Amino acid sequence: MVKFTKNKPSEAGGGPSSAIGIMRFFDADSKSPKLSPYFVLGVSLIFVIAMLIWGTMI
Repeated sequence: MVKFTKNKPSEAGGGPSSAIGIMRFFDADSKSPKLSPYFVLGVSLIFVIAMLIWGTMI
């Protein structure tokens, strides 16, 4: 389990951390939807292959 600490805006640069946003989908303790890393990888590969096929049709 990964625990994240919130930094003050002056310490963190003021912007949100994308790593924390991505990791909440895989964290078992969060209330967000649970996504399997294999599901995300599969959807990503299907999307890339579909874009390659669609690009050759144009």
